[in-house]
Amino acid sequence: MSSKRKTPARTKTTRATSPVASAQPESAVSAPAAVEMPSAAVERAAERASAGAPKAAPPRPRLSREERHGLIAKVAYGYAERAGFRNNPVEDWLNAEREVDARLERLAS
Repeated sequence: MSSKRKTPARTKTTRATSPVASAQPESAVSAPAAVEMPSAAVERAAERASAGAPKAAPPRPRLSREERHGLIAKVAYGYAERAGFRNNPVEDWLNAEREVDARLERLAS
């Protein structure tokens, strides 16, 4: 092994340019002929057409019976907890059912 230490000047390499890149100035490089770039007028027309179109409603949230039951149970427990567990649990459950169903209807519309 050589005892000479490599300095940054010795390890520096020059970047070779390709003959194709040096043959054309950078301003002359364009998109390939097979790819057509849409004109600005076409893009604006497409934007206007999509902006005026009615947007599709988000899909209605589909809950399984178990998921709905779990939501109702959480809301009913909240009602009971706020009342210090002194209310009728059936009334809490029925109120929670109404609230959950109303929330789901609002989300669906």
